[in-house]
Amino acid sequence: MVGKHSKVKKSKPLLGNHQKCWIWGRNAVMETLSAGFWQIWELHLSERLSADEKQTAEDRAKQLSIPVVIATDQDLTQKCRASDHQGMIAKMAPFPYSTASDVIQRNIAAPLFLILDRIQDPYNFGAIVRSAEILGSDGIFVGADEQCEVTSLVCRTSVGAVNRISIAQHSDLVQLCRDLKRADISIVGTAMQAPEILPSHNFKEPTAIIVGNEGSGISQTLLNECTHLVRIPQQGKTESLNVAISAGILLYEASRQRNFA
Repeated sequence: MVGKHSKVKKSKPLLGNHQKCWIWGRNAVMETLSAGFWQIWELHLSERLSADEKQTAEDRAKQLSIPVVIATDQDLTQKCRASDHQGMIAKMAPFPYSTASDVIQRNIAAPLFLILDRIQDPYNFGAIVRSAEILGSDGIFVGADEQCEVTSLVCRTSVGAVNRISIAQHSDLVQLCRDLKRADISIVGTAMQAPEILPSHNFKEPTAIIVGNEGSGISQTLLNECTHLVRIPQQGKTESLNVAISAGILLYEASRQRNFA
């Protein structure tokens, strides 16, 4: 354990500047520690945490060779620039994205993937990741441009689920769709005027679901790559659903068919 005033080298690459290089909150930090997937450079714990909380976090950090600093709540607030840290903050390395080929080539009989087309709100991104992990998605693909990165806010919103599901970054989502189709994976998008309603589509087959940008939806170039378009039945007068809600509905229907139908 490192003392309160110990210095840690700062030459390692970080997730980002200021808040972006820190995650905080008990759930997000402990889930990241537990998973052991996303590298933590430093773990800072509040001196006010219970002995059991500190011991659990310190034991896991020791297993992963992570330096631990015990500090005041004020020290933690100053470092992560947020007061809702609940006594735990962690300085993070850059997020370890998977490669698309690694995800596609896994030996999964009927994969269920999710493709995110330019999701820019970190709250939406984190909520989508959380739903995808809970509902059994086998991987998430994101573009390299106009797409929110996996940040501390995404991690917190996902309650650490970014550590539990493969997230692959790809420079060309159109080419990705073509590669998936060559692997006999259907590409399913949504459109308000689509003739097929969501419950009628067969999600038991190998499938990649696309959800689109908060403002403009799925780009036309990706719509052109879809093998199926479905619509979510709506009864109200509001024009459209939030993208994170839409993703959750689509993934729930796929999970329902695969596990309970």
